[in-house]
Amino acid sequence: MWPAAPESRRVPFLVNDCFVLAWDAFMRRTRQGGHVSQSVVETDRPPDLAKLRGALDRAVAKHPLLTASPRRHWRTRLPYWLLRSGAPAAGLPLGLWRQQDVPESVLPDSRPTTDIQTLTQQIAAGPMESAGVPYNARVDVAALADGRWLVVLTWSHLLLDGKGAELLFTELGQLCEGVDTPAETAALPAGAKISLVERFRRTRPAMDHQTGLQETGVPSLGGPRPRPGRAFYEVVTFTAEETAAVRARVEQTVGALFPFTFYVASVARAHDWVFAARGRQPPGYGISVPSQTRKRGARGPLFHNHVASLFFNPRREHLGTMEEAAAAMKAQFAAMVRRKVPESFNAVVELMMPLPAWLFLGIIRLQFKGELCTCFHSYTGQFAPEMTRFAGSPVLNGYHLPCLGTPPGTGLFFGEHGDRLNVTLSWREGVLTPAERRLMMARLRGDLLGQEPALPH
Repeated sequence: MWPAAPESRRVPFLVNDCFVLAWDAFMRRTRQGGHVSQSVVETDRPPDLAKLRGALDRAVAKHPLLTASPRRHWRTRLPYWLLRSGAPAAGLPLGLWRQQDVPESVLPDSRPTTDIQTLTQQIAAGPMESAGVPYNARVDVAALADGRWLVVLTWSHLLLDGKGAELLFTELGQLCEGVDTPAETAALPAGAKISLVERFRRTRPAMDHQTGLQETGVPSLGGPRPRPGRAFYEVVTFTAEETAAVRARVEQTVGALFPFTFYVASVARAHDWVFAARGRQPPGYGISVPSQTRKRGARGPLFHNHVASLFFNPRREHLGTMEEAAAAMKAQFAAMVRRKVPESFNAVVELMMPLPAWLFLGIIRLQFKGELCTCFHSYTGQFAPEMTRFAGSPVLNGYHLPCLGTPPGTGLFFGEHGDRLNVTLSWREGVLTPAERRLMMARLRGDLLGQEPALPH
């Protein structure tokens, strides 16, 4: 963890933590739950629960941020984490579940659930508290009727990003095997002291980029009005042969260095087909994509949101073919990097850090007639590549179940485990019909594999 100064129990938020803080507050205020996401590991045998409980105890003792609470400084209004004055007696909460067809003897003291979708909803909707102690993560183990076992890590996006969740998962697996590496001790990076004039100057590229987004708008399938309700997801795992074909197509189209530009194009076209099915042809879209700022292959930092914000603007003229869309997204990415747009968006967020959460996000939505973006997307690469086993069980697959609100109401998230590509479609209740989900995923699969599927109507 990043510890506070010895005389203080305060750990400041990073700049990008503050956007997530505003988003979390918005979701809670509009009865969409908090900004809580989940990461899942599949195994073919039960994990060693004794080892796992020991690892959860050690993780809390080792990382006080796992039980910290968000606060704001009374004078500066800047957010920070308040560490507890003493370590809690128990580790991260552990829940045990089984599908209804699985005998309780397979997993004693477990609770029944109907299916995986219901299970993850039950976990995410439940409190992450135990004995009055608030936790920022929890772990649940589930026995499925098909013989698989799931280990679900539920985590607060205020404290972790997707890569951080993988790092925490990996550390829990190491603790299960008795491998206890030293906790992070480096101080949080201190921001350079610059004048207010210079701070505003640095926001100029972001403001110019936003003007381009305003020209087309950022229409979402969920619409600008918040929708209370449950979060849903669908995970599609491509075969090894299909994944190899997708990788070859990506490299041929955009090169091997920036595969996410290809994936952004596929996400744009998948959403465009659903809009077309609704009788709409918007002039363009705005796709929000986080870009990791950790060094490639780094084992840390574990906590905070270490991302830069990329906002792609696929326009009507870009979407004729997958090749045209991918080329346009690659060109947009190069232009954003050249003009330092991600750093400029960070400068905007830094200026807004003291604002109340409702005003922070309200300013953004005001620019886009209540919308926030068309959809969320991320490509996280290999899922926890160092974690081949967890609590004594071989890891068969690993993927994320990102939570989102309305607007925008939809998101497509890509990652890999070994030689297989995983795609998670997330949506809010009432945003997509079953037919629209089939349409979106059919278009996406066709574009990834270079095929023209028979699209459902």
